[in-house]
Amino acid sequence: MTALSRLEGLPDWPARMTAPVAAAYMGISQNTFLIRFGAVGVKEGGNTLWARAQLDRIVADQFGLALPGVAVGSGDAYADWKAQQGN
Repeated sequence: MTALSRLEGLPDWPARMTAPVAAAYMGISQNTFLIRFGAVGVKEGGNTLWARAQLDRIVADQFGLALPGVAVGSGDAYADWKAQQGN
């Protein structure tokens, strides 16, 4: 059973996603996802995971949208990554 086929039984996208699921959530190929966002994943054991909230923030930033209840400040991994990207 693939990661994407397991999604069929869930009521919504999971809060934490592996690369294949996160890439599907973002609507891009896994290779493109890893090139663009691989550095912001969090290692847990042998897995690298991305948070749905983190991906939502990336999309909101890309389209200039505000996300209520999502603060960006010092100590924020996404803000640190974005600064390193020069965005």
